[in-house]
Amino acid sequence: MQLWHFSPSRQQVNKTTPMKKKILLTIYTIFEEWGGVIDEACHKGCSSCCTQNVTITAQEGVGILRYIVDQNMSAWLVEKLRCTGNHRPPTTTTNDFAAACLGGEDIDPGDQQNFSACPFLEKKICRIYPVRPFSCRLFLSTKICSPRQPALVPDYYFEAATAVNQLLEHLGQKEPWGNMLDVLPALAGSCKFKEIADHLTPELTRKARLQTLKASPLPGFLLSKEYAPQVSPLLESIFSAKIDGKSIEDILNGK
Repeated sequence: MQLWHFSPSRQQVNKTTPMKKKILLTIYTIFEEWGGVIDEACHKGCSSCCTQNVTITAQEGVGILRYIVDQNMSAWLVEKLRCTGNHRPPTTTTNDFAAACLGGEDIDPGDQQNFSACPFLEKKICRIYPVRPFSCRLFLSTKICSPRQPALVPDYYFEAATAVNQLLEHLGQKEPWGNMLDVLPALAGSCKFKEIADHLTPELTRKARLQTLKASPLPGFLLSKEYAPQVSPLLESIFSAKIDGKSIEDILNGK
């Protein structure tokens, strides 16, 4: 693996939530367009990949919670969060793992795999689909998959998705990061989501906060020379995209 030529500074991205939301949605759109050339077999109701192995940033969590409140789904969310106690929180963030790898350290990311169905599925349809996080958006397969037939995806696509996950973590550095089922109740404690927080038990909220990690800055990309030609155009499109007159590269560098 190599340190790719784009390397945003480790300075915290000191931008407002509306700005971060614009960056997040822009990255979603660019990634979707870039991956659109892949002939995927996925379709509505296909939910084999929809498990509890979903990590999110705080910005993504805020977007989900706002959607929940706007759609009058607060009671529904609380019920789902109360019934999801068997997920496994990650032991390291994507960027912390990348930093260790790039520094030559031998690090065990741990086994957080849990193939239990995502609690936000109903009749194999995602109830929060419009605001689903990147960890969900990146999933695709060129063949119909099932518990016995894993997804089939080009290797370069995985490296591209990892690079984007690193960028999103960098955008939300020092903010909560972790399994979606921990980040959501941890964030709901904010007064902005009082109607959700008031119905969560103190024990659930406390446990969720203890199981979240802090997002780290980008140390460099885990991108191999083999797949750089396919992934580089995606990263270049992201970095050069303009948000309110500034490139995302400059914003991520704190300029």
